[in-house]
Amino acid sequence: MSLREINLKLVNKARLIVYVVALVLTLATWFLFTKDGVPNIFTANAYGYLAFTFLSLALMVTPIRTLWPKFELNSSIYLARRALGVSAFVFAFLHSLIQAVFTFKGNLGIVFQMALGGKIWQLVGLIALVLLFFLFATSFNYAVDKLGKRWFTLHKLAYVAYALIFLHAFMIGIDFKNGAINAYSGTFLVIAAITLILEAARFYVKFTTPTQQPQNT
Repeated sequence: MSLREINLKLVNKARLIVYVVALVLTLATWFLFTKDGVPNIFTANAYGYLAFTFLSLALMVTPIRTLWPKFELNSSIYLARRALGVSAFVFAFLHSLIQAVFTFKGNLGIVFQMALGGKIWQLVGLIALVLLFFLFATSFNYAVDKLGKRWFTLHKLAYVAYALIFLHAFMIGIDFKNGAINAYSGTFLVIAAITLILEAARFYVKFTTPTQQPQNT
């Protein structure tokens, strides 16, 4: 089966497929990392990792479509992008919820106290979650229609959220402590590098490709 045929089969189901995969990963993460049904720091980290991965995939869509405009799966991944972003928020919310309930015992004031003491990385993660919430809340067709061109401007906040998530994970994640590189931290850095390279290539193409001037008739 060619990529074109695969695309025709996927194009109308792209978002559903993403949501099904996200649901399976949500349940699998819960059963793999919870102990006696009680989540812990490893459960939270796994959801945070999934949030970063899905947001990375969402941000990769535009560069892929720009760099390879004839790629047969472009229409499918374009339709899947919004579902990837929504799923990223859900994973980030689960990550934050577990941290808030089981690490901070519901006392989010600790986050701000830590920030005042110079330990800002939990606050950075909270800001990223707020940004992802705004993107999630405006990811539906009603918001797209109402906001018009402003929707695209608003959703550029995804890049800000992405940078904040990276900093939050890199500075406070248990998988980055003591400079150790394991399966989580290693693949995290690889995913970030691929995303950054694709975005850099997209901007290079954008600013180096001559703008075609309309021909006089």
